[in-house]
Amino acid sequence: MNPRRILLLLAATAVPLAAQPGQRPNIVLMFPDNLGWGEVGAYGAVRGVPTPNIDSIAAQGIRLDNFNVEFSCTVSRAALLTGRYAIRSGATQPAGITLWEVTIAEALKPLGYASALFGKWHLGGSNWIKGRTPIDQGFDEWYGIPNTSNEAQTTTSPNFNPATMETPHIWEQKVGGPATKAKIFDLESRRTLDREAALKSVDFMERQVRARRPFFLFYPITQVHFPTLAHPDFAGKTGAGDIGDAMADVDHNVGIVLSALRRLGVERNTMVLWCTDNGPEGRRPWRGSSGPWRGFYNSVMEGGIRTPCVIRWPARIPRGQVSNEIVHELDLFPTIAAAAGADIVPKDRPIDGVNILPFLEGKRTESGREHALYFTGTQVRAVKWKDWKFHYAFMPEPRVTEPPLMRLFNLRSDPREESDIKDINPWAIGLFDKLVTDFKASVERFPNVPANTPDPYTPPRRP
Repeated sequence: MNPRRILLLLAATAVPLAAQPGQRPNIVLMFPDNLGWGEVGAYGAVRGVPTPNIDSIAAQGIRLDNFNVEFSCTVSRAALLTGRYAIRSGATQPAGITLWEVTIAEALKPLGYASALFGKWHLGGSNWIKGRTPIDQGFDEWYGIPNTSNEAQTTTSPNFNPATMETPHIWEQKVGGPATKAKIFDLESRRTLDREAALKSVDFMERQVRARRPFFLFYPITQVHFPTLAHPDFAGKTGAGDIGDAMADVDHNVGIVLSALRRLGVERNTMVLWCTDNGPEGRRPWRGSSGPWRGFYNSVMEGGIRTPCVIRWPARIPRGQVSNEIVHELDLFPTIAAAAGADIVPKDRPIDGVNILPFLEGKRTESGREHALYFTGTQVRAVKWKDWKFHYAFMPEPRVTEPPLMRLFNLRSDPREESDIKDINPWAIGLFDKLVTDFKASVERFPNVPANTPDPYTPPRRP
C-alpha cells in the first residue's frame, strides 16, 4: 500500500480507542458462494448431507434466520467489506470498486491486525492486476482466484485457443510483491482450491499466533458456485449429487479452520462468522435450494437475498441463540469494529451497516435494524421493513419482471411471496416510499461513486 493510500485511510477513520493488542479478538470470516438456505444442516439441509462443523458454530453462538445480502457476487462482496450498499461504491463485476473504498482489512490495519484472503476476490474487475488486488485493499497476503469460479470451464470450452485466449490462473501475492500465477485454474484445480485455501488459512493463523498478533482471516469459499465440483475426497460420496458432495467438502474445510483455532488455543477469543454471499444458483444441473423461500440469486426474492449466517465468539456471544431479527451483511463491518474495541468505521461517507454486537451478546433483543433496501443495477427493486416486503418491480426470476410490478407481502404469513396484499394495506406505500426517499436524500449529500470509475477517485466537494 503506497504512502498516499495510508494517509487517505487514516483521514477516513477516527483515532482508535485505547486497547492492548493482545486483548483484541481474532476475526475469521468465511463466505461461501451461491449457497442457499436449504443446504445447511442447522437450516434444514434438504439433501440430508450432514454439516456438523457449520452447525457447531450455530450451536456455540447464534443462528440468524433473517440475514440479508445483496443479490449477486460482486455487489455482495462490496457491501460486506465496506459496510455500504454496493450502489454507493459503484461496484460492478467488470470494474470492481475503487481504492477510495475502505475495507474491513484496511480499517483493522492501524490496530495491528494481520489480514489475509484465501479464496475468491471478485472486487477488482477485469483489469484487477493493475492496482485492484486484495493487497491494494488492505490485505497482507492472498491466494485464490481474482474473479469467479466459472472461469475454470475456460480451458475445456470447445472454442478455447490458448494462442489467442488468456488461460485462467490461481494467483498469489504478498505485500510488497507482485501478483504471480500459482497454477492454471481449470476443472481439476477447481476441485481442490477451497482445500488449499483452508490449509493456507491454517498456516496464516499459526504464523500470527506465534507472532502474538491479532488476525483477520477472510476465507471466501468458492463452493458451491458452478461448476460445482467437489474435492476428490467427496466427489460421488454423499449420494446427493454434485451440490451434496460440495456441501460435504465445504463443511470439511470449515472443520479444518475450526480445529486449528482450537489447537492453537485461540478459539475462545476468536469471532467466527460463516455466512453466504447470496442465494443459490438457479441453473441446472447445479440448481441449489432456497429452503422455504422462493427465488434464486440474481433476484431480490427472499431466496436470492436471505441466506444462512451463523456466528460464534465464546468469550462474548452466548450459546444456542436463534433470531429472526433483520440483520444485513452491511452490519458486519461496524460489528467487527466494535468487537475490536476501536472506532475505525469511516466518518467521511455514508455507512449503511449498524453495530449489532450488543444484540449478538444478548444485551438487547433487537438487532438495531428495521429495514433493508434491495437493488439490481441502479434501481431499488424492493424494501423490507419488519415482517413486510414491498416490491417496486416484482422479479420472480432473474431479469424477468411480472405484472403487477408493485406488490406487498407479509413474510411471516406468506414466506414465499405469493399473495399480494398491497390493495388492502394502503398505508404501506407511503412508509416504503419514505425509506427510499431517505436513502435518496443521503445520496444527494454524498453522491454515489459512478460505476466503472477509475482510480484515483476523489469525491465531489460538498457545499
